[in-house]
This record gives sequence, structure tokens and C-alpha cells, in this order.
Amino acid sequence: MNTEYYLIKRLIKYLTDVYNEEKIERLSQSFFISNKELDKILREYYIFFKNEKELLSDVKYNYKLIKDISFPYEKDDVMYARDLSIENNVSHTQKEHNRYSHRIHSRLIEAFEGKLNRLSDFQTNENKNPYPLIFISSDIYSKFIKYTSKHIIDYYLDYSYLKKRLEHENLIHSLKDNEFMRVLFEEKLIKSKDYEKYCIINKLSSLKKSSSTNRENNFNNIFNV
Repeated sequence: MNTEYYLIKRLIKYLTDVYNEEKIERLSQSFFISNKELDKILREYYIFFKNEKELLSDVKYNYKLIKDISFPYEKDDVMYARDLSIENNVSHTQKEHNRYSHRIHSRLIEAFEGKLNRLSDFQTNENKNPYPLIFISSDIYSKFIKYTSKHIIDYYLDYSYLKKRLEHENLIHSLKDNEFMRVLFEEKLIKSKDYEKYCIINKLSSLKKSSSTNRENNFNNIFNV
């Protein structure tokens, strides 16, 4: 875990303690941060996770912990004069903790809600791409389905050209021919008898050998290349 991950967890624990009027022990002066410092911590926190799914899960959890708590608004926030060259713990009144918590809580709520909205949009788009390990985006998957619904006549040469051209244009991830054809068969984009024929050949034709003016024009029109 990175430092920023624990800092966010610590801030959330602090906010809940202040809200519940728990006794707050003396805290290091470095604990009290500006919104600018908090934004920097949040940026580092977001990039810590391995993927968007892990990030979405953790942000949802943290947001749930603080979304139903609130702190009284006061015009003036607590100003903290800090000398970080020395170790120094400070103590504050409940009112001062409430002032500080209002600002930090408001910023975290704003940041978490913004991130959750963006992650939800990302997740929605990903759900439109059932094969993220094949197609680079939901848009490419959609165009692939459009192409196959209109331009597959000779299953072997048409799919050979389509797969090799997609690879050439970097619109799909690296994938063996057999895996590509297996997915087509499972998605019922290719008939059983044609798939059986393919399994005897056991490889697709090259881009050069499968290319034709008609296939090239069809591809360019749908994939806008």
C-alpha cells in the first residue's frame, strides 16, 4: 500500500471520530493540510490501484463511510501555522476540529462523487465490450459487429481479412487465429460447418492474400480509417 492510501483512510477515520464527538488526541501539525495538498494526495491515491475495478470498489467504500455525515459551516476555517522542521503535536477544540473537518469532508465528497461518475461511465462503456482482451474499446467492438452483419460472404477470406486488418490497424490486441475463430463460433458469428472446416485448415489467410478492393472499402467505411 502506498502512503497516500493510508492518508486517505486516516482522514476518513478522523472525520468520523470528529462527527461522533470522540476525543481527538493531539495530532502532528503535518496532519492538517490544505485543499491543494489534499488534491495531490488524492491524485496519488487514485493511481495506486491495479485497475479501474479495484479503484471503483475502494472509492465506493470510502464514499459510503462519509456521505451521510456533515459538519457545521463556518465562514472562517482554522488557520494552522506550521513549522515542519520540528516535531510538534497540536491540540484543538471541538469547534476547531469541526471547522477543519467541514472543509476536508466537503472536498472529499466532491472528489469522490466526481471520480465515481467518471468510473461509472468507464464501466458502462466497458460493459458494451464483452471482449476487452480482444477489442481495444467498445466502439471497435460495435463496428466489428456491424461489419460482420453486412460483409461476411466467404467466411474464410472475409474473416481472415477482417482479423488481419484489425491487427494491422492496432484495433485489437494480439490474438492467435484459433482463439479469434473460437470466439466467433461461440458468439454464433460463424456456422458449425464453417468452423469445422476452419479447424482443418487451422489458420487464417494473410492480409495480403485475403485483401480485395471490396473488402478494403467496406473496412474503411465502417472503421473510418
